Amino acid sequence: MLNGKLLCFVVLAFLAGVTMADVSNQIDVDAIRERLPANLPIPSMEEVEKMLRDKCNGAGAPADAYDNAKEAAKTFVECGQGLIDIEQFQQEVEAAKPTGDLDTVFNKYCRKRSTLIECVNTFANAVDPCLEADEKVFKTSGLDIFKNLLNFVCHKDGDQIALFIAEQGPECFLEQKNDLVACFNETFSGYVPDTSLTSIPKLVIGPKQCEDFTKLQTCMVRELEQCNESTPANLVESLFRYIRKGSPCANNAGR
Repeated sequence: MLNGKLLCFVVLAFLAGVTMADVSNQIDVDAIRERLPANLPIPSMEEVEKMLRDKCNGAGAPADAYDNAKEAAKTFVECGQGLIDIEQFQQEVEAAKPTGDLDTVFNKYCRKRSTLIECVNTFANAVDPCLEADEKVFKTSGLDIFKNLLNFVCHKDGDQIALFIAEQGPECFLEQKNDLVACFNETFSGYVPDTSLTSIPKLVIGPKQCEDFTKLQTCMVRELEQCNESTPANLVESLFRYIRKGSPCANNAGR
């Protein structure tokens, strides 16, 4: 289980996206809470919305910045829903496994990545006024990292992810899930305070974050190497190195 600090940050990010997209009526928040530790401080939708407003106000954004970001988030969610139906995608993957046609499934969705990148860029530009100067640098780097991630996953129209699934990648992750969570907790949990969140943590990438990124890479690959198949560990290590390219951590050598 994720510890309180890291899990609280993950939940906050999720709730923030839901709130800004104005689709909170479609989410059963109580059901989410039931799956989390009882002592975990989870902000309400109202608290998340206040933190987001404070974020925009603290950055000296124009008066309409929050409303613009909220509308852009709604459009972004609609964009994602239009590109992929998660349930249908899962059904297609399961149907393709016995026949070895996973590459066909991922080819279909990878052809949509340029549209997804455009949607992400539009949303990022809309929230830009709510970011501080150093966070705007992170936004640019974050977009590059996102594009690198998509390009890696969709290399040769999805061969990488098809291979990952065919070589027991998901099963390997499930087998090592507790140790993988420990890897995250040992590297990135310290960025979120133990107490209840009253503001959105600043998002930046500096030498310390790059160092922790390398530690996370080393830890995750080490744990995945415990699986019977070597492919999951090899692909994850390649993924980390590919994401690093073009990021502020490019000169921070990995393994």
